[in-house]
Amino acid sequence: MIKEHKLILKLLESYLEKNPSQRFGQALFNLNINQFQKTTDPRNPNYNLRDIYNDNDLDIVERIKNRLDLIESQRNK
Repeated sequence: MIKEHKLILKLLESYLEKNPSQRFGQALFNLNINQFQKTTDPRNPNYNLRDIYNDNDLDIVERIKNRLDLIESQRNK
């Protein structure tokens, strides 16, 4: 396992420990690991999953950290 994988798992583990009522699949979306495809027309939302196969591990780490920062900033309001 490479260091990026370990970091992703560590961030996910920490999040789930702080939010034990969330299901694993919820955490993947809440941390922005899995994503929906972008919607071009807000009147017709697109709920198809975006294929993250080619996403770089560091990009995923960055998305998780950004989402955790957003969650934390919302808690502090």
